[in-house]
Amino acid sequence: MIIQELIPLGPKTTMRIGGKALYYAEILTEKDAEEAYRFSREKNVPLIVLGGGSNTIFADEVINALVVRIKASLVTLPAPPGATRDDSGALVTVEAGAILGSLLNELAAQNLDFSALTGIPGTLGGAIFGNAGQGAKGIWIDSFVESVTVLIDGKWKTLTREECEFRYRESKFKDLAKDHSVIIWSATLKIPTRSEPEVKAEIERLINKRIETQPHIKTAGSCFKSLPDGTPAWQLIEKAGLRGTKIGGIQISEKHANFLLNVEKGTFEDALAMTNLIQKQVPQISGIEMRLFASDGRIAA
Repeated sequence: MIIQELIPLGPKTTMRIGGKALYYAEILTEKDAEEAYRFSREKNVPLIVLGGGSNTIFADEVINALVVRIKASLVTLPAPPGATRDDSGALVTVEAGAILGSLLNELAAQNLDFSALTGIPGTLGGAIFGNAGQGAKGIWIDSFVESVTVLIDGKWKTLTREECEFRYRESKFKDLAKDHSVIIWSATLKIPTRSEPEVKAEIERLINKRIETQPHIKTAGSCFKSLPDGTPAWQLIEKAGLRGTKIGGIQISEKHANFLLNVEKGTFEDALAMTNLIQKQVPQISGIEMRLFASDGRIAA
């Protein structure tokens, strides 16, 4: 593993905002993950795992942390390609660095249906960390998870689905990451069977729907969680008259009010001010989905 210094983080996020990582590394093996943990302890800095770069905004200064990106993306099918599967599906082990968009198509080619995660940016590890899914359909990644292998404070553990403590947009990993070093390494998933043409058609349908309803330019993704009763955050933000509101270079999307856009060289402070404004104007919103990292490597919001 190669440790680099003062690496720009903005280009590594979908919002294109952020200063530089004091330390940065790309992780390819379990040994790399262990080495990253030891390095962060030796330097006494937080260890931040960056997935695909969505739902993440870094401060514009130097981030006093070791920022790592998991590049391991091996997909292991217990059965050989083309083998007959029963109606319950197949077990697939996938490393955390796998890009979801590519994974959907790779599984579809094996007549396996992971289309519920269509349109969700980033990596498998990031999706598990935040229990990503399709809110409108009530399908989350935890419904596919059998187990997750993770490095917690330098110790390897394999947790069952129940031990992962998945909730709406939350997981045990997200809880632990507030005070511990957490590197999700891989997951074993139970994927249902479905013919490749049917899966591809569903993927295309969901992609087209997302294009119609959500912005895709310099956005971190959904900003706030829906209410416990299921009321979408965008409805509350729109009702408060905030659709299209702009602070500095950050604007609430006209297309979908729960998306923040970087329209004009927006900064971390612009994004933080916008989230604070929304929370002030819409106090019933249940929580923020994005991670905003301050220069000390801690969560600012």
